Amino acid sequence: MKNLILILAFTGISYFSFAQVNQQVVVNQEAQFPGGDQAMVQYIYQNIKWPEATKGNLIMDDITISLDVLPDSTITNIVLLKKVGFGIDEVVLDLLKKIKFIPSVQNGTAVKMNIMIGVPIQVRN
Repeated sequence: MKNLILILAFTGISYFSFAQVNQQVVVNQEAQFPGGDQAMVQYIYQNIKWPEATKGNLIMDDITISLDVLPDSTITNIVLLKKVGFGIDEVVLDLLKKIKFIPSVQNGTAVKMNIMIGVPIQVRN
């Protein structure tokens, strides 16, 4: 009788443990710039005011940025992982702060998500 109770108890515990493990988070949509990466680069190049420090320089590099997109579409925790210099980094960040991103959606709910974006910079002033 003790063995039967122990077997039933172990089976019940195992069932509930596996039920928790099998639950998965389904990502329906990742956070992104409206229209995707190409639209972001196009937005930056259409709106950027090149700093004076870029005059007379040929600059071909990339800016790498890490940021959190919040459920309300705003961004926070912006970290420049790779800088270009010449004041360009700050100008690009100011442009990104002015727009709303599309938030990540998981299990039908908008959630905070960290994304990394690369911005190619080509300046010939």
